[in-house]
Amino acid sequence: MVVYVELVWLLNFFIDWMILLLTQYVTKEPVKRFRLLFAAVFGSLIVPFSILFPSFPHELWFVKILYSFFIILIGFGYHSIAKLFRVIFMFYLMTFSIGGGLLAVHFLFQSNQHLSSVELSNGSIDALFVLLCFPVIWYFTRNRMDKHKLQSLHDDFIYQVTIKWNDKNVSFDGYLDSGNHLVDPLTQKPVIVIDESVLSEFFTVIELERLRGLKEQLLSGQQDDDLSKMFSIIPYQGVNGMTDFMIGFKPDLFMITTDKGIYKTKRVLIGIQFGRLVADNSYQCLLHPKLIQHVG
Repeated sequence: MVVYVELVWLLNFFIDWMILLLTQYVTKEPVKRFRLLFAAVFGSLIVPFSILFPSFPHELWFVKILYSFFIILIGFGYHSIAKLFRVIFMFYLMTFSIGGGLLAVHFLFQSNQHLSSVELSNGSIDALFVLLCFPVIWYFTRNRMDKHKLQSLHDDFIYQVTIKWNDKNVSFDGYLDSGNHLVDPLTQKPVIVIDESVLSEFFTVIELERLRGLKEQLLSGQQDDDLSKMFSIIPYQGVNGMTDFMIGFKPDLFMITTDKGIYKTKRVLIGIQFGRLVADNSYQCLLHPKLIQHVG
């Protein structure tokens, strides 16, 4: 069997460099790209070193860990022991994530005999397979990290909300919308916006259909039934700068639950958005920042 050392060396450098790039992207460490390039070159030197010095115990686990510490020091420098360990742990996490992804794809295709005839028991995976699949797994890992961070940031602004109204208590999720500065111009009460899924807990399907045309009825000054007397008109300015109106009501009690306590108030108006606020229904309400200030 012929082994092209320079190709193995190049592949190793390519993998080390992309893992270091991904580690830098996730940790947001301000480092120069040429330092990561030098670190990848140093990391790939293990290939010729293991051939030139076959008796050196480079396969031992503590030697590998020590070697990876030098890779991180070259690429990211030393600022503090805490930051060093944070980067080294993330480096290993990215390595295991991508390596596990490659192993999973290899098992998937090999079981169907679509790729590489190399047996996994030999301890190797076809170099062409790695070269083709590694960038795909790398991109997938980075994409999932982005979505995870976005979801974590999103979850930090989700609060449990309870509305007591019309002899019913309804709990749901509310999202703190920093851009929501809607207040009632007459009472200066903050306005939160709920979607139709919350409203369906208070009303029947027939009553909801009547509510859809209630805005025009209230704008014309008609309040000739019990349902219309429960609601009022709330003016607001849309994103296009034009003034529009929504129907709303005053709850008997409004509660927000956070890790710092429960805030209860009656000084709030509930505006209604027919339809869903978000497609995935991750929240059903847009909260006013003024309400969150009371619980820190």
